[in-house]
Amino acid sequence: PRTSASVALQCPALNSMSRPSTSFSQHAGSEGNIPFLPGNTFFDPNKTNFKKSHAFDFRSGTPIEFDVPIKDDAASPSRPVSRGKTGFSETTTSKEFIPAFAGLDGKMLRFEAFTTEQVPENLAEPFRVRKFTILYYLVDDSIQINEHRQQNSGYAQGVFMKRHRIAKRGNPDGEEFVTLFDFAGTKTVTLYNRDFHLTACNRFTEEFFQVNQMRLMLEDQIPEDKYLAHRARTESRMGKRSTTPSAMNMNDPLDSPTSEAQFRPDTSMSSVEGGTKRDMREKFLKYANKVLRFYAQWDDRGSMFGQKLDYVINYFLQDDKIEVLEVKKTNSGRDPFPKLVKKQRIPRSFRGVASVGSKESDFEDEYINEHDLVVGTVVEIFGREMLLYDCDSFTREYYRQQHGVDQPLNQLDADPLVEFPSMPLPPYNGFGSEHDSLASYFNLIPKPRKYDATKQATLDAIIFRWKAKFDMDRMTAPNPDDHKRRFVISYFMGDNSLSIYEPPIQNSGFMGGKFLERQRVIRHKSQQGFGDWMSEQDLLVELPGTVWINNYPFVLLETDKFTLRYVNKGRIDSFVSIDAIHEKLRVKGRGLANEILSVFRMLDDEQTGTVSLDDLVNMMRKFNFDLDEDELIALMARWDAHKDGFVPYEEFVSQVFSG
Repeated sequence: PRTSASVALQCPALNSMSRPSTSFSQHAGSEGNIPFLPGNTFFDPNKTNFKKSHAFDFRSGTPIEFDVPIKDDAASPSRPVSRGKTGFSETTTSKEFIPAFAGLDGKMLRFEAFTTEQVPENLAEPFRVRKFTILYYLVDDSIQINEHRQQNSGYAQGVFMKRHRIAKRGNPDGEEFVTLFDFAGTKTVTLYNRDFHLTACNRFTEEFFQVNQMRLMLEDQIPEDKYLAHRARTESRMGKRSTTPSAMNMNDPLDSPTSEAQFRPDTSMSSVEGGTKRDMREKFLKYANKVLRFYAQWDDRGSMFGQKLDYVINYFLQDDKIEVLEVKKTNSGRDPFPKLVKKQRIPRSFRGVASVGSKESDFEDEYINEHDLVVGTVVEIFGREMLLYDCDSFTREYYRQQHGVDQPLNQLDADPLVEFPSMPLPPYNGFGSEHDSLASYFNLIPKPRKYDATKQATLDAIIFRWKAKFDMDRMTAPNPDDHKRRFVISYFMGDNSLSIYEPPIQNSGFMGGKFLERQRVIRHKSQQGFGDWMSEQDLLVELPGTVWINNYPFVLLETDKFTLRYVNKGRIDSFVSIDAIHEKLRVKGRGLANEILSVFRMLDDEQTGTVSLDDLVNMMRKFNFDLDEDELIALMARWDAHKDGFVPYEEFVSQVFSG
C-alpha cells in the first residue's frame, strides 16, 4: 500500500493527466508519470470536468478537430494575422491554432461607393447618382451591397444585393470569384457589369489594407446630382430642410441667380415679403359665370399616327382658370373624352410638376392670362401647341370693350381635298348572287342583305309587267326555235328586283317556268358593276323596245294597264282611244239604238234629257258591251262635258249607235 505522501507527490502529474488527450504516449512513455495500466488509476478528487475525452468538437456552430496541425495563413491577405492589445503583429504570438472561420467570423470590410445611371428621357438631368455601402465578409469572401435611403427617389432602396460570392467578369462558369485583391489598387470595382466607384472606407478596412501591405485607392469627390441639387434649393426656399447629402456646385447653371429667378419670379403679385396676394373677390363679383371661348386646333400630323384635332378653350374670367374640351366628331374613331384639361391654371411653358408644398402664388407671372389669348396666335397647353383660329361673339365684344382689341376672324385655312384610293371589288365568283359573293368580301362571316322596310311596305304592291320575246337580231348565238318563246318580265318596286317567267307552250320543245329567279340585276355593260342595279327607268321604254337583262336582249311587246297608268301618270286618254270605244259600242249595239233610247227615257223620270253616270254604267252592263274599267272611265269623261255627273242620252245614242 502507498502512503499519502507518495500520493501527494503525484498530484501534479495527476493534474496533468486530467486534461484529455488522444495521444497514448503522454501516459505510458513520459518520464515521471505513472504507467497508464489497469490497476494503476484512481479517482482524482480535484477533477471538475467529467466530459468524455473526444477529438471532435463544435466551435461557433462548426465541427472542428482538436489536433489539427498549425497552418501559416499569413501569406493570404484575406486571413489577417493575430492582433495584440497595441495593434497588429507580424508573427503569431500563440502556438494555439485558430481556424479562419473562427478567427474571421463577424469581421468585414466596409466601403462607400457610388454609381451613375444615364437618364436619356430628361434633358435637365443627364445622369443620376446612386450611393451604396459595400460589405466584404472576410470569412467566406462574400459581398453584400446596401443602397443609401433617399426620400422620394422612386427606387426600392435598402438591400441592393444579398450576401453571396460574385463571379468575376468574363467568367460565366463561376470558377473564379471576386476576392479582396479586386478591391486593391483600383478606384472602380465591377460587379455584375455595374461599375462601383469607391469613395471611403471605415478605420478597420484602412488598417487591414495597411497591415497586409495592400494599396487602397479612393475617389476624390462624388459628382453632383443636378436633380437633387435643384430640389434642395426648392426646399430651402420653402423653409424646409434639405435631404440632399451632396454639396451644391457653384458652377451649376441652376445655382445662378438668373436661373433661380426663372423658377420663382419676383413680382408684386407673388406672396413675397412686402408683396400682397391678389384679391379674387373683386373678380368673382365682376366676372362670375363669364367665360371667354376660343376655338383651337392641334396639328400633330408630324408625329407617328398623329392627327389634326379641334378643341374648345374656355377661359374663366373670375379666377383666370382654363379648361380644354375636345370636339367630338361623328365616326372619328376616337374615344369621347369629355375634357383634355380640367379647369385649372396653365403655365405658359410646362417644365414638369411643381414641387410638393409649392404655392400657386409663387409662379404668378408664369400662367396664361387673357392677354395671351389672341386669335391667330399659338398657345402651348402642356406641351401641345394649339392654334387659336376663332372665338365667339362675347369674347370679341369683351376684348373690344376692355382692351380695345378686335379679334381677327376665322384664321383656319381649308384643308386640301385628299382623295384616297379605293380598292376595286372582286369579280363575281359564281356562287349565289352578286350580293352573296361580296358578302364574304366585306365581312369575315357573310351577313344577309338589309332591306328598306319602309320602302317595301309602301311600294311592295307596285309591280310592272311586260310581255317580251328574244331579239333574234342581237343575240350572239341564237337558237332557231327561240323566236317562238314568250316571256313575262315583272319588276318589283319594293326592292328593285326583277323576275322573268316563261309560259309553257305546247309542243314547243321548251319546258317553260322560271327563266330568272327574282333578284336585282346589274345594268348591261356597267362600269361600276356591283351596286349599279337596273331600275324601272331602264324598262319603261317606248314599246316595242329592246332591253338587256343578264346579256340577253328582250323585245318588250306590250304591258298591262297598271304599268300604262304609271307611265302616263294617270291620264287615261293617253292610252285609251275614245273613237275605238265608240266603234266597239257601234259594232256591238247595231240595231239596238231604239231599244237603248227607250231604256234611257224610262230612267229619266223627270224628263230632263239626261241620265246619271251610274245609269250609263248599268245600261252598258245590261246590254253586255264588255267595257273594262279604263274604257268606262274614258267614256264617262268624254260625255260628262259639264262635269256634273249627268250624260245627255239622246245625243249619246244618236252619235254612237245611229252614226
